[in-house]
Amino acid sequence: MKIVKIFIIIFILFSLTGCFDYKEINNYAVVSAISIDKSDNENKKYTIGVQIMNAKKDEEEDASSIAFYKANGDTIYEGLEQILLDLPKELYLGHNEVLILGEDLIKEKCPLNFLDYFLRDSEVEKDSLVIVAKEKKAYDVLKIITPLEAIPSRNLKETIKIADNFRGTLSSVTLDEFISSLSNDGEEPVLPSVKILGKKNKGEKNENVSQSDPSAKIEIDKMAFFQNGRLKGYLTNEEEQGYKILSDTANGTYVNVKCDKNNYATLRIENGNTKEKLYFNNNTPIVNLGTNLTGRLLEYNCKADFLKSEKYIKKLENDASKKVEKLAKKTIKKLYKDNSSDALKLGEKFYSKKNKYLKKYNIKEKEIRKLIKFKINSNVTIDRIGLSIKSVKEVSAHE
Repeated sequence: MKIVKIFIIIFILFSLTGCFDYKEINNYAVVSAISIDKSDNENKKYTIGVQIMNAKKDEEEDASSIAFYKANGDTIYEGLEQILLDLPKELYLGHNEVLILGEDLIKEKCPLNFLDYFLRDSEVEKDSLVIVAKEKKAYDVLKIITPLEAIPSRNLKETIKIADNFRGTLSSVTLDEFISSLSNDGEEPVLPSVKILGKKNKGEKNENVSQSDPSAKIEIDKMAFFQNGRLKGYLTNEEEQGYKILSDTANGTYVNVKCDKNNYATLRIENGNTKEKLYFNNNTPIVNLGTNLTGRLLEYNCKADFLKSEKYIKKLENDASKKVEKLAKKTIKKLYKDNSSDALKLGEKFYSKKNKYLKKYNIKEKEIRKLIKFKINSNVTIDRIGLSIKSVKEVSAHE
């Protein structure tokens, strides 16, 4: 019995000494960002670009520089294999932070046609963020050297996350979320987009980050929405606000409301809840959307003494409720009425929950997006007004 125990202990010790698939990272070129564009080579489908973050200028240097490579291929794997012809190391995708998709490519082709490699390869980072390169090649965005962060991909990733948390009109989307959304019948994804400001060629040089005002910058732009698996268009700022509210991700979203004829107040949504009720009125599909939002007052550029009178807050809450309904209607019109995009998954929910009625009224899955009639109700409550009980205009002697 003791011999058996000894053998078990020895076996456990040997099993803890390492990993069977362990890889020495120094033998790999660590990819921090990937771009996919429509190929300019008529004989190939895609141009694949990579941003590599461990290419040192010399052995004595501690900090890693950035290197960029691209190649053409009919598949993602072929493009990556072609890149290896220029590298002394094997590519490692386990630390990839962003995947940038070219606008021209995804307008023509559903990304499911070329993303299978990322889902199938166990080494690929599934939490990398997916971004649309607006008006430029994705590889051009990949090559812009950015200030503040030494690694451009990290700058992109962190900027999008900050914008998601604080700007309130942006939603970050991971690779697995994006593929899942595209794979579900009737569901349409929404992605953040970026664009290049300034001179692209100068932005590719290290000197770009040494200037107080860089020659080229990457700016987070509008949210891109899809229709039938392809890029269809972009939401305006107000439509983005409406999307965040209706998709039940309103926390952090701000709303501007007029507090007199010429001036505005700004509210920041701290808590939001949107509930939907799906039903049929005869053969017409109806969606009743009810939003309950709680926010705090960030700015009030009109006269008010909040302590003496509650009328200012009540009026602001009523006006904010009307503004939210207006934002929601704009979003609904853009997505469902103008472009037949089910970015809010309401058509898909009808199909899954009310399928027997669709069959009864002979309504096809793709038709329901156009047929839905919307009813929208909003209620906004202000629970905090900040440190001051009066507006600046109220205490000022000047206008």
